[in-house]
Parts: sequence; structure tokens; C-alpha cells
Amino acid sequence: MSKTTHPTTPPRRVDWWIYKEDYECAYLGALGFSTRYIQSKTGLSHGKIGYRLKKAMIRRMDYRDGVSPFAKVILQSVRPLMQKEVNAFLSDHK
Repeated sequence: MSKTTHPTTPPRRVDWWIYKEDYECAYLGALGFSTRYIQSKTGLSHGKIGYRLKKAMIRRMDYRDGVSPFAKVILQSVRPLMQKEVNAFLSDHK
């Protein structure tokens, strides 16, 4: 009895400019989002997400630590709004 093998499709190349999910993976990863969130938005598997982030040299921890360029822009742009929200929250919880 011989085994029947089914042809498998080789994995496609990563291309940030052709495949929307590749770009979104890099974009969301650069903003520090979790693998689960990126998967829900792109449909990519956990392994594919990790591969793409590594290939793009994106470290989510850099965003969380506030050292990535994206983190610095976000911190500067949302500070006025967040200051109001945090002040209101802290005033309510004295």
C-alpha cells in the first residue's frame, strides 16, 4: 500500500507592500499590540506574526518601555487628553 501525498502550497514570501496583513502585522506590532490582537485583525497565525515581527526587527517591548519612536510620538500626542482623564480618575478616588 502506498501513501498518498497531497501537494502542499509552499509558504508565500513576506511583502509589506503587497499583502495588507503583512503591513498590518508590522504596524500593530510596532504599536505594542499582543499577538492575539494582531491575529484577530490579520488572520495570521502566531508563528507567522512572530516571523514577520522578527523580520521587520520590531520589538514590542521597545514600545512598552517607551523607547521606540512610535511610543514617543504617542506619548507626546495624547498627554493633554490623558492628563485630564488621569486627573479626573485620581480626584474621584481620593
